[in-house]
Amino acid sequence: MFEFEADRNYFEALLCEDRESINDFKNLFDFRPVDKKRSEFNQERNKLLVQLLSSHGRNCMLQFPMCDISSGINIDHLIPLATNKLNKELRNLVAEPGQKVRSQSFGSNHLDNLIIACANCNNHKKHRIIEREKLMSILRIKMDAKG
Repeated sequence: MFEFEADRNYFEALLCEDRESINDFKNLFDFRPVDKKRSEFNQERNKLLVQLLSSHGRNCMLQFPMCDISSGINIDHLIPLATNKLNKELRNLVAEPGQKVRSQSFGSNHLDNLIIACANCNNHKKHRIIEREKLMSILRIKMDAKG
């Protein structure tokens, strides 16, 4: 599943509460190559948007300070498809001149990992992993919508 045990530990600390395991969040993760996941997402984007709007309405789920639903609506991945955050923070990798630190594939295209975001919030978040409090709040909203 995870390439490094430290990555698994990071996500366990981020997501898991009492008696939960990372396996309880397996729908959030997909470690396949990012280009494959992006291609699949682009093919399903419209269908996924309809499903998300049906479940959550036309509301930005990120609600960053610059939030403005009139900026447009996007689908965002709660756990990004790819990020270099853990390579930088856990392994202290540094980019070569003119390069970026290598990204790792994490997030899935499963509805559990997809949210509605206004264009402003989506552009602000980019490939970042949001802080635990906001992440858990969004996951609770998603669980409540499931019933």
